[in-house]
Amino acid sequence: MNCRRCGEILNANANFCWSCGAPQHETTSEATIAMPVVSTLNEVAPGTDKGPRVRGVDELVIVTGPQSVEHFALDQVETIVGRDEHLPLVLDDVSVSRRHAVFTKTASGRVTLRDLNSLNGTYVNGARVDEVVLHSADEVQVGKYKMVFWGANS
Repeated sequence: MNCRRCGEILNANANFCWSCGAPQHETTSEATIAMPVVSTLNEVAPGTDKGPRVRGVDELVIVTGPQSVEHFALDQVETIVGRDEHLPLVLDDVSVSRRHAVFTKTASGRVTLRDLNSLNGTYVNGARVDEVVLHSADEVQVGKYKMVFWGANS
């Protein structure tokens, strides 16, 4: 199979091109549904699940996928996400690699996200990334899962 955008040779099961990041499926499929813009912390209505639960804790809010609106605290120095059932955050779908990406807390309190050479890539705010420092309200996509990162200091 060749990439629809750049022509790169891909695995027949690839959802995204490993070279340019272009989706390899119809844009109207469930795998590419648009995620609504999540407002900043000060605009989140009390009692909703779209923002962080507790100030002072880095967390991910899973907004699409089977575990949607699940909150996950990033309270370890490193948190690896993927399909492997022994990981702290399991994203159970074939579009996710067994060890897909790692969230790391730096000494300065920032959180970085690094792709672990996954087949379908890791995306932040729609752009494919190898490694990036996350900011509050950044949208992270791992396979078909979309998550919003909320920083402890937001």
